[in-house]
Parts: sequence; structure tokens; C-alpha cells
Amino acid sequence: MVSPYDCMIHEKLLHKEIIKGPILDLKLKVFCVRDAIDSLPSYHYQILLAGEPIGMIALRLGYDDMTMIHGHVGYSIQKEYQGHGYSYYAMDMIKNLAKEHGYAKLMVTCEPTNLRSIKIVLKSGGRLLFERHLVPSTHIYYVLGIKELNIYEIPL
Repeated sequence: MVSPYDCMIHEKLLHKEIIKGPILDLKLKVFCVRDAIDSLPSYHYQILLAGEPIGMIALRLGYDDMTMIHGHVGYSIQKEYQGHGYSYYAMDMIKNLAKEHGYAKLMVTCEPTNLRSIKIVLKSGGRLLFERHLVPSTHIYYVLGIKELNIYEIPL
């Protein structure tokens, strides 16, 4: 059975090296077919403000047993640029890329104490699926001290 959290296209789309937005641009740094931690392919973009890198955002393609831990989208903004809505704008841009891949909805995870990230996910249309989902003790997140995650669904 196909998961409602899977996409239709699991390969890199052409002409997605730069995604232009009204406030930010996304510049593709790498498209990973697989890496040591993740078996799913993923885009990794720099978030650019006026051409300067201020953070990163990634989109994982597909669905597997780790999607409830990793989510489909991961992002970070440099500390001096936080609090200006840049993560929200980057999330909005990555949602469009996800639609092009055939996603109907995305899963996003964050620590229950990460109030900024929760705010971005909710502003992006997310709804809480699981609160304080336990991270398996064998996962690297657990080893790094992340023992629980909130899991959100963002419809596209």
C-alpha cells in the first residue's frame, strides 16, 4: 500500500538549482541520492537573503520507517536572522517543490521545546499528529539527546 505521505517522483527535477522567491531565494547545494543517515533522496538548499546565505532547508523525497523521526522537511536559520519569518518563507517555497514531486501532504518533526519551529509549522498550515513521539534509543537523535519529537502534517 502506498503511504499518503509518499510522493510520485523520487528523482531530482531539472532546473531546480535556484528557486526564486519574493523575499528569499533557495540555492541547491547538493542533491543526495542517499547518505549515511538517510536512505531517501533529498534536496539541500541554502537560504539566501539578498544573495547572502542565512540558513538551509532540505526536502526528503519518499516515505520510509524513519519519516516519523526525520520528517520530510528540515530547516535552520542563522541566529542573527531568526525572528523575521525567513523559515516560514523558505517553508512556503519548499512546499511548492514538494507539490511538483506529487506530495499531497508533508510530515515535519521538531522537538516539543522548539517553540519557534512549532510556530512556523502551524503558520504553514500544520496540524499536530503525535505529541512527544518517542525516538528509538538506537537512533542518532537519541544519542544526541533528542528523545521526543512532535510530528506534524502539513497539507499541500
